[in-house]
Amino acid sequence: MKFLRFQYNNEVFYGRYEVEKIVAIDRAPWLGETKDLFAVAEDQIQLLNPCTPNKIVGVALNYPGVAKGEENSEPLVFLKSNSKIVAHKGTVSNPFVNTKVWGECELAIVIGSESFQLTSANASEKIFGYTIGNDITAENFGGRDHHLAKSKAADSFCALGPYIDTEFKPSEQIIKGFHNGELLREGKLSERLWLESELLIWLTSWMTLEPGDVVLTGAPNRIRERIYLEDGDEFISSISGLGELAVSFRNLYA
Repeated sequence: MKFLRFQYNNEVFYGRYEVEKIVAIDRAPWLGETKDLFAVAEDQIQLLNPCTPNKIVGVALNYPGVAKGEENSEPLVFLKSNSKIVAHKGTVSNPFVNTKVWGECELAIVIGSESFQLTSANASEKIFGYTIGNDITAENFGGRDHHLAKSKAADSFCALGPYIDTEFKPSEQIIKGFHNGELLREGKLSERLWLESELLIWLTSWMTLEPGDVVLTGAPNRIRERIYLEDGDEFISSISGLGELAVSFRNLYA
């Protein structure tokens, strides 16, 4: 089933996709049984980011080759801000001047219930569903590590969407990133070094994940040199069987 979050008549609702309509529901679907409110055509709504996580956990260097020979005995993670998450067809706003910024296509896990000290027996049960993410990243000041907060946690530096799919099962699906229509990144979900259960078991050994939280599972290798986002550019993240997440880019300051 595909769930979304949208605005209609100046109010915000969660809903689910059905044939030729969207059915609004009374609360976030991972909170338990929901009540149907009304049905509306898709062209009558404004699509929003599909969840409002308390935390967004990013995983770095999770595809072979991305790490350039670096081997990690545990996942390398960072936190992104949940401020002004961008939806499908939304706009990323760059607050920095003379700073290189780029997009990263990623599979995103949406957590369904409170999760702490998970095991292989219950980790998969805590996943509500999957969506597509774009881990917008800026080069840090003075050549510092670009996994620092200034690089990863600016307002709007995370995009999610277009919906959450509760039936999607990651395996051999192709993930791609396109910058202005040019293929920039490509890989298979199966190539990830740390898969869903492994990530969640490790993360929840020291952090509680809450309903609606998001874990970004890393970007695949670039197939060409990095391209930086410029004012008016578009970045599309696609995963076969899960759809596309398209965002535009603008510089707040010249």
